[in-house]
Amino acid sequence: MIQRMIVILAMLTAAATPSAHAQYGPEPLCFPETGYCLEGQFITYWQTHGGLMIFGYPIDYMQPERSLSGTMTQWLERARFEHHPDNPPPYHVLLGRLGDERLRQLGIEWEKLPRERGPKPGCLWFAETGHNVCDQERGRGLKTFWQTHGLRAPGLTSYQRSLALFGFPLTEARLETNSSGDTVLTQWFERARFEWHPNNPAGYRVLLGHLGREVYAHRS
Repeated sequence: MIQRMIVILAMLTAAATPSAHAQYGPEPLCFPETGYCLEGQFITYWQTHGGLMIFGYPIDYMQPERSLSGTMTQWLERARFEHHPDNPPPYHVLLGRLGDERLRQLGIEWEKLPRERGPKPGCLWFAETGHNVCDQERGRGLKTFWQTHGLRAPGLTSYQRSLALFGFPLTEARLETNSSGDTVLTQWFERARFEWHPNNPAGYRVLLGHLGREVYAHRS
């Protein structure tokens, strides 16, 4: 069943690739899967920095967000795009800190969670929040996923690209039950939730949780 879902995901990713006219023209990029469209700079951001696998489909219209002082935003399955036209490039579009927001919706103050004692061999240590990010197999796992995905912007180091896309880890990796009812190794970041699915094919063992859907459904 999981392999079938992954095949479908790959097919949808190919289907979501826009034509040259949609990519460079004024028309929105629409997805029949949810009935919503991306517009303007959000299209370029979605296409450039991860597309379906990282952000998922849009789940609402682009509109001002009251909780962000009217900032123009758009909610997606795994993210919230925020338009900040006064920022210097490449920061006209920023990602909401949905990992932090969802933990707070659940009543979890991550700042008060136990910090790890220090770096672990072979792991990526973040002194800022006191957590390691580790691989679960040789060359494959949460650490490698964090390091190999990031904001594709000129002038940034590989570390800075990954930090801009996902942020710092807010928890250690631990078993949790996700929104689909699966109990999986999970680690929360400022802008994402990583889930380890060891029975999936190699390229799909790390999946991102649907934080956009979850925060959107429970916002006040």
